[in-house]
Amino acid sequence: MSFQFGPPPDPDKDGIMECHHYRNSVDAYDRDGGLMDDAQLKHWFVINACDVILGEDAMYRYSARELFERLEDLSTSAQEWDDLQDARMEADANYEEDAREEYYRLCDV
Repeated sequence: MSFQFGPPPDPDKDGIMECHHYRNSVDAYDRDGGLMDDAQLKHWFVINACDVILGEDAMYRYSARELFERLEDLSTSAQEWDDLQDARMEADANYEEDAREEYYRLCDV
């Protein structure tokens, strides 16, 4: 899924300034701190983040509370996954060390 910008304005209907603001918002996407400086980009970002969390048009189908709770669940799940991976890597390292010691013990006999 790629970031979805809003529809571009029509210069004949919306005016040249709307096109200018749209272009600035698109440019702010790649600029450090651009999300803090551009209200339109903030709006697009929230829509896109909600779509990633709960699917297309999630911002319009769910309450802010539901979206935030789902985000908390994803964060907790990600932390649990990282902890599980860390424990697995540690167990693998311990197993390899034990196997190496056993091998050397058997070879020394």
